[in-house]
Amino acid sequence: MARLVRPLMQWPKLRQHCCHRAPLNYFFSSFLRRTPIATEETTSLSFSATSAPSSHGNVHNRLRALKPRNGPPLNFHEDDSATDSDSDDKKSRNQKKRDARRAVRWGMQIAAFSTTQIKRILSVASLDEDVLDAIMLVKRLGPDVKEGKRRQFNYIGKLLREVEPELMEGLIQATKVGDHATLQALAAANMQNIQDDNNQQSKESEDEEEKEEEEEEEELQEYVNIATRWYDGLINKDISITNEVYSVQSVDFDRQELRKLVRGVLSVQERQAIADGNEGEQGQVDSKIVHAKKSLTRFLLTLAKGMSVNTI
Repeated sequence: MARLVRPLMQWPKLRQHCCHRAPLNYFFSSFLRRTPIATEETTSLSFSATSAPSSHGNVHNRLRALKPRNGPPLNFHEDDSATDSDSDDKKSRNQKKRDARRAVRWGMQIAAFSTTQIKRILSVASLDEDVLDAIMLVKRLGPDVKEGKRRQFNYIGKLLREVEPELMEGLIQATKVGDHATLQALAAANMQNIQDDNNQQSKESEDEEEKEEEEEEEELQEYVNIATRWYDGLINKDISITNEVYSVQSVDFDRQELRKLVRGVLSVQERQAIADGNEGEQGQVDSKIVHAKKSLTRFLLTLAKGMSVNTI
């Protein structure tokens, strides 16, 4: 009988003890199941717990902290650069929206003027006929065509977006008040700016052309130097240079023609040496040797250029 009564009397304490320990045991068992096996590269984690006896003699475990033992300090500012770039992009987008709205406002203000005033504004601003046609079209639209006007003004704003803001604001304001002196001053200033831009572009174009000519001259001088070295070597019968010229494989050239030109120069030089005392024959020989040298030099220059192009 005592064996049956004693477990029943101890049941409340056992149930309280198991209920207190079960959640904590479940927490630790689930945490250990999800925690990977520690390696040398894995940051070790340490946690401490305090134990205090309860009124029933049970142990209550309380998780105090979970922190990296040797881990690096947390850096809350590592995304500052990305945040700054996002803000810059946002500012840029906002600025583009403001510019677009300002250009649409310009179109509405210009459309309110007369045709003569519109042509004067567009002429001073150096705008194309497309802008004039778009503005004249929106002026012909009736008051009931609201959506069509909105789209047309957006199109006009796109055409006006590249205009200098100071110039357009000044033109619109001067046209409103009828200030012809300001309009003339703005027209003269804009014409001067256009002329300065044209002069600058012309100067840059001339500088670029001069630079290209200098590069071409330097490149041509390199070819001339190669052809001159080959010419001297062939005429002086230098074996190394002769082998260098005839062994060129990157260019398909007529080697028989080259030998003929070299023999022609050598033959004319021999006749020149014989005709030194005869003035009448000396003139003919001189003209022939000039022609022979020019032909051989032209052939070698073409060969040098072709070899350089194929090498590139």
